[in-house]
Amino acid sequence: MIAARILPLERLIEINEDILKLPKGFEASTVAHEIGHWVLHINSEEINKFLKHLEQGLEISTEPFLCRNSGTLYGIERQAQYFSSCLMMPKYKLEEAKKGRNLTNWQHLYAIKDELGVTISNLTNRLKCLDWIILTQSSKQIYLGKAAPSNK
Repeated sequence: MIAARILPLERLIEINEDILKLPKGFEASTVAHEIGHWVLHINSEEINKFLKHLEQGLEISTEPFLCRNSGTLYGIERQAQYFSSCLMMPKYKLEEAKKGRNLTNWQHLYAIKDELGVTISNLTNRLKCLDWIILTQSSKQIYLGKAAPSNK
């Protein structure tokens, strides 16, 4: 399923309506991810050149900006995902949300996820990037990372 795509010449991000049926957090994550692509990967100067050519009556065909998690595109997908995680979960918001909570407790992580309106994958990936947690894939056991802030 394609979650979203960017139509640069129309200055439009299209979201698949099926995203709205998924659990809370997927829609916001998708929008933030596409904003990441727009900011990081869409060349606004080139878009403006295309639009000028169109105004002059020149026929130009373009394709939507569409990425998938495969091959060489993986790098830009990871960049857009990192951008969206930072946008939706700035460090100061995470510091506020974790007060009185234990980052090694799944129930606490799910409460933070709900509070921030993100997916659990977004949250755990962001916490791992900050080195606040270490998550083992095999056991789903969570450990505090080296940079984990105090629980104050």
